[in-house]
Amino acid sequence: MTRVGYARVSTTDQDLDIQIARLKAAGCEIVRSETGSGASRTGRTELEAIMQFLRAGDELVVLRLDRLGRSTRDVLNLIHELEEKGASLRVLEPEVTTAGSMGRMVITILGMVADMELKFIKDRQRAGIEAARAEGIYRGRKKNVDDDEIRRRIAEGASKASVARELKISRMTVYRALDVIPPKTELPEKPPSATIALHLIIENFNKHGRGRKPARERIEAMLERGYQMQKTSNCDYTLTIAYDREPDGVSLDDEIENLQTEMFNIAESYRCSIEVDIHEIGGEERSW
Repeated sequence: MTRVGYARVSTTDQDLDIQIARLKAAGCEIVRSETGSGASRTGRTELEAIMQFLRAGDELVVLRLDRLGRSTRDVLNLIHELEEKGASLRVLEPEVTTAGSMGRMVITILGMVADMELKFIKDRQRAGIEAARAEGIYRGRKKNVDDDEIRRRIAEGASKASVARELKISRMTVYRALDVIPPKTELPEKPPSATIALHLIIENFNKHGRGRKPARERIEAMLERGYQMQKTSNCDYTLTIAYDREPDGVSLDDEIENLQTEMFNIAESYRCSIEVDIHEIGGEERSW
């Protein structure tokens, strides 16, 4: 039997060392670790590598169940995949394993608790934002680039594409700074481009909020203008995103980050939060 440890933190300023040490002390011959959100399984390449590696009789070990994931559905799907392989899951805090008769039930309960904790974190974040807004001290995310700098460069004769590339911002950010709406039919000034699938969930900060619908309408208008949006269902879209391959250009990752920030800021202006799942269609099939 091979014991494989999995460690995860959500942000780069968190420390993996404690988890890794505990996993090794528990007898894990292999320990894989990564940084990423536990709200979704998407984009967690180390976890996927472990799932591909495990064989019958092997054991996946995590320090706490929320390190595996904060979605009850994802956790149960992982357990099901392990069972199909003949492998099992062991959680160190509290000590429980799916190899036992009661293990599956206990882990289901722990998964529900992790899911609830994630919702509580979001609720506290929303409450904090609401309180800051009420006191007039919250202004949303700080812009990475000042609008005046964008206007200055354009006035000096630079093209919109070159400004976006040099400042590492999206073309829509340039248009917004100039207060110019690009026509729907406008194509990216330079290839290449990637086809992206976007799944977008929008929720009000509180149960009496009414911003979800206008927030989605405004986000969809932005996507249609800047990303040749095709709506495939209520929450699903296909986008075309232009980017640069040059080392000093705006990469696809940069464009995706800018897109997420734009959607986040629009949602916040309507007192809403968003959850997004983004993956590339074809190409390298990357996820964000």
